[in-house]
Amino acid sequence: MPSSVLHHQTLDIEEHAKRLAGWQLRYDQLTPGRFAGQLSELRLDRMQLVRDRANQAMVKNGATWPGAVSFSMPLDAHSGDFHCAGHAISGQNLLVARGQNLPELRAPAGLDLLSVSIDETLLEQTLHQQRHGFDLDALPRCYRLQEGGSQTGLIELFQGLFAENALQASLLGHQAIRDGIRDTVLMHLLDLVDQDAVQPLPPSARKRMVDRAREVLLATPDNPPSIVELCNRIGASRRKLQYCFQETLGINPLAYLRTLRLNAVHRALLEDHPAPVQDVAAHWGFWHLSRFASDYRQLFGELPSETRRRNRGCADSG
Repeated sequence: MPSSVLHHQTLDIEEHAKRLAGWQLRYDQLTPGRFAGQLSELRLDRMQLVRDRANQAMVKNGATWPGAVSFSMPLDAHSGDFHCAGHAISGQNLLVARGQNLPELRAPAGLDLLSVSIDETLLEQTLHQQRHGFDLDALPRCYRLQEGGSQTGLIELFQGLFAENALQASLLGHQAIRDGIRDTVLMHLLDLVDQDAVQPLPPSARKRMVDRAREVLLATPDNPPSIVELCNRIGASRRKLQYCFQETLGINPLAYLRTLRLNAVHRALLEDHPAPVQDVAAHWGFWHLSRFASDYRQLFGELPSETRRRNRGCADSG
């Protein structure tokens, strides 16, 4: 079947996370308001190109399709700071990771991200044939890109490919066209990783503490710990916990953990047969229902009952 460029408009963060077939993703919305996103996708032989846009800040976790190596960079060098695997990253950077072990990403509002997933065998063959020094065993890594550098050609290629009606499906039916696009993308990516401005992304003690705090919360969703209990269980002072969250996610710990619970409720209400809103809220430790509904509406731009009703409407229309 010939390849084609697919464009998706999404109006819910959970819908956005599920749009890429073969990927396993979980997104947690951080900034308040109705979600709006766009995904553009082109699948080639052993390669997938994606442009991912979203209006809200989020924490992204998950994996690509099996056997892939992922290359990602913001389209706009001034799109805002990212936090990747607990490391603060500013400016235009290229993140490279194995697709089944993607580092956690805290993306800013107004995300416009270019992503290329490449079959690892194809990449290894190319690296070997070109005697390229890029080390797949050193992943994940982050490459600092100079403004106006060689990534410009890759960005222009993406913009051309994903412009509405720019690339007709009939053209992609030709093997030579698909191979030409794939090889051009591969050439640009190898140029970008052929440099010394690289930042390894090892797990830090601060990131491990944040992960531990999240594990504690998720272990007892119906009885979320107070800040004192949380600090006691992970063995850290409130000031230290605050510092770790700010360094690794750029957010206050209590605000993040509450947002995490609200996202869990949102996700549950979009399941095939969701429980009543009151039961879902109680499962995630929200006992003051009017305050819960207000916080939920502030984050997602609608009441929880509206999310549940909208989900029923989609199921009925399907």
